[in-house]
Amino acid sequence: MHATKEAADTDAIPAQPEVLSKHKRPVIVWASIAFFCMCAMLLGMTIWIVWSSREVRLHEARATTEHMARTLATQAYMELEVADVMLEDIVEHIRNEGNNDATGERLQSHLQQLSKNIVEIAGVFIFDSRGDWLASSSGAGQDGNNADRDYFTYHKTHAQLGSRISAPVRSKSSGQWVLPVSRRVELADGSFAGVVLVTLGLASFERIYDSLNLGNTGTAFFALDDGTLIYRRPFQPGVIGMDISSGAVLRAYREKGPVGTAMMTAKVDEIERLYSYRHLQRFPVIVAAGLSEEDIFAEWQRLSMQIVLASLAAGAALIYLFRKLMRQIAVRDHIEASLRVATTELRHANADLAARASQDGLTGLANRRCFDETLAHELKRAQRSGHEVSLIMLDVDFFKKFNDQYGHVAGDECLQAVSGAVARSVGRAEDLAARYGGEEFAVIMPGTGAAGALEVAQAIRAAVEGLQIPHAASANAVVTVSLGAATLQPGQDRPTDSSELIREADALLYQSKNTGRNRVSGGVPAA
Repeated sequence: MHATKEAADTDAIPAQPEVLSKHKRPVIVWASIAFFCMCAMLLGMTIWIVWSSREVRLHEARATTEHMARTLATQAYMELEVADVMLEDIVEHIRNEGNNDATGERLQSHLQQLSKNIVEIAGVFIFDSRGDWLASSSGAGQDGNNADRDYFTYHKTHAQLGSRISAPVRSKSSGQWVLPVSRRVELADGSFAGVVLVTLGLASFERIYDSLNLGNTGTAFFALDDGTLIYRRPFQPGVIGMDISSGAVLRAYREKGPVGTAMMTAKVDEIERLYSYRHLQRFPVIVAAGLSEEDIFAEWQRLSMQIVLASLAAGAALIYLFRKLMRQIAVRDHIEASLRVATTELRHANADLAARASQDGLTGLANRRCFDETLAHELKRAQRSGHEVSLIMLDVDFFKKFNDQYGHVAGDECLQAVSGAVARSVGRAEDLAARYGGEEFAVIMPGTGAAGALEVAQAIRAAVEGLQIPHAASANAVVTVSLGAATLQPGQDRPTDSSELIREADALLYQSKNTGRNRVSGGVPAA
């Protein structure tokens, strides 16, 4: 029997949130809002974490490529600077010693001394005006002619005295790939006297480039700024000397300046990479290093997948907890339903009782009890803050005669009309209009000075007169009121008594009565 009763109670409990929502249960709404906010926060945090980690990884990759480009630029600059200084020294030596067979032995000794212990230098050569080998750093006699080389032809036809970097070639002496750096030699009359050549072995660049951590599909290269490719990692002999002037890096250099970093697609292999490039200050050379998107984001993709899976697990846990919460709310709602109704009814009853306890039954204004409590409270507060408090006392003129002539029912209606005019004339929420007793009314105005009180009192007087309630026993032929407005400025050094303000306002009221009625009398604020 007990089991049957428990089953019946359980069946009576609405278990689904949808049933409760029809009864507009606020807790269901707030719980649902909280649940969806948590889900939104979880989703937002997941997206933010994944996106932020991607941006961090991209920032790190940018810093890495910029560092590699700076390293490559420094290495290339140093080697080219050594070659340039060496060429300048050799040209100066030739200018002093001459450039012929008689001086060949001395020049060769000088070349050997210059290139000694500099591993980056593959060879140093001096050619006469016909292109014949005059001296070399190898020390052995050489036969041959280099007049067919591009650098020799250039210097023969151009009176440029500075160093020139040419496209890589295979050395005739060693068979290895070398980078020619050459300079023109002139006689005293400015005529062509030969070429001085320093060759840099590409193997020296290869050692530096191989030390870079470029991932599986990264790349780094070294090219002239006219687009001639000098060296590229991974090394492929077939691309040496290739024209990459239309490639993305060279275009970025021409459009955006000597230093930059951006996502670009390589011309050689069509792979998109994050490239950082730098152009050397004194030489027509550009270096670049790039990491592919695949290498940059491989680790990020793995971590992002873990974060997403963890977020999905957290979301599933939230859904489970939300369902449990909804069940508990349904049970509690069923148990507390009668108590909630009773509490609401009691609250309404208490509110109605409180309103009735402080309200005048006839006029609907505050009653005398509420007036006394409010005035005492406002005066205490004013004493703490130093603010003024004003009190308006008003009385219906010749009200006893009105009652005698028109009857008590009409008298009550008259008081109701007057109280309505008073209430409409008091605009602020903090002001209190009250029925003081019989046909006498009062208005408490905290924080209002004498001028403001007089203004409101005049508004009340005009409003009552504007009702145009007939009153044959009055000199004005209509119902009017007389008013007294007193203002009190509490002092910090003495207690304030409400009776003091009431006596002042009442005295001013009688002053209005004694001077003709239907008027307002105001007092100077009492300190």
